Amino acid sequence: MQMKTAVITTGGLGTRLLTYTKTNPKTMLPLYEKSKDKSQEPVLRPLIEIIFENLYDKKFRRFCFIVGAKTKRSIIEHLTPDERYIELLKRRNMPADRRFIKTLTRVYKKMEKCEIDWISQATPMGFGHALLSAKNFVGKETFLLHAGDAYFPNYDFLNELIKTHRFYKKNVATLLLQRKKILKGYGIAQMKSHDGKNLIIDVEEKPKKPKSNLAILPLYIFEPKIFNALKNTSRGHRDELQVTDAIKTLIKSKESVIGFDYGTKRWYDIGSPDNYFKSLSYSYNRSK
Repeated sequence: MQMKTAVITTGGLGTRLLTYTKTNPKTMLPLYEKSKDKSQEPVLRPLIEIIFENLYDKKFRRFCFIVGAKTKRSIIEHLTPDERYIELLKRRNMPADRRFIKTLTRVYKKMEKCEIDWISQATPMGFGHALLSAKNFVGKETFLLHAGDAYFPNYDFLNELIKTHRFYKKNVATLLLQRKKILKGYGIAQMKSHDGKNLIIDVEEKPKKPKSNLAILPLYIFEPKIFNALKNTSRGHRDELQVTDAIKTLIKSKESVIGFDYGTKRWYDIGSPDNYFKSLSYSYNRSK
């Protein structure tokens, strides 16, 4: 059965990107993409739009966006179909506008084919708290959790990730992992091979002394059991409810959690000025 449900978190304060993020979510920061028409000019698109369209193209049709109370307006207005704006561009009758009309029309048509829920967070209280707010929307579905500030230039890995999760019938979570030399700022997983699968035996949120070099990337597949784990997990790092700690709760409860190796493929966390510049530069070079 095809996975259809995705939860995308975009409610954080984004303090490392102030002052831009005072009223704008970092997920609305633009990145370059290659135009899908004959034009050689790249198109600038907000990261949240790029994430949505890539997941749509992988057959996802149910989207829950967790948005911040102070920054939700720009996201909702951008992703809400706006035929008046399309008509305005058409009336201008400028050849250069045609590719923008095509891009917006394509995205709007995809949005209209989806079930979409917007959940507002008055006060960010951690990645886990954001996820917990999506419990009613998710229901009994297996789902994808995608941090809104994570830029994956290519989603070809996603089908294999989903296939791996489905293969092990009793699996409740699949983590996307990458071996890194610099581990500061990451949740860390310990893994061993068991019955032919990469079994996660422990995880820790941003440890001072990591016990492995396996960084947990901000894209996961979960069964609904993660919500009970979140309810039974205490606040952790920065006094916030963390997804990594809820995964640890699952492991302690003898639930099956496995890892999926992302390899050496590129991805970026755009949450700092340095990383945003790197992702912007990479997306520009890739779009030419």
